[in-house]
Amino acid sequence: MVNLLIMKLFDYIFYRVCDFYKRKKDSAAEVTSSLIVSLIQFFTILDFFLLVRIVWEYPIPENFNKYWFLPIIILIPIINWSKYVKSKKYREYRKIWKDENLKQRGKNGFLIVLYLVISLLIPILYGLIMQNIMGGKSFLG
Repeated sequence: MVNLLIMKLFDYIFYRVCDFYKRKKDSAAEVTSSLIVSLIQFFTILDFFLLVRIVWEYPIPENFNKYWFLPIIILIPIINWSKYVKSKKYREYRKIWKDENLKQRGKNGFLIVLYLVISLLIPILYGLIMQNIMGGKSFLG
């Protein structure tokens, strides 16, 4: 149930971003939209790990480095390209959401931007708090 709701959210984000770029006459609107959805999905995964880390201070392996995320960073856009661009999902989503009333469309657009901003702010705030305020100590003591 939750999985379907989240997938529908990303489908809607893809449609809205793609629709925005298509109105700007961008020839790569679908690819750009799938990459933006990939970015949002990556930050959502990162936010989940950070929120779990705040609640449960799990140990990070000694040999951990930033390149561990590289497979995820590569895999997510490939999956989204296959799902959205290759299968030409924009037309299907346009049939579903093209008649959305203007008030609901504005509200949903605001929520998408808010979701993107919050997704970007969580890792930034976590880093600032951990390094500058707490000096790398645990949140829970």
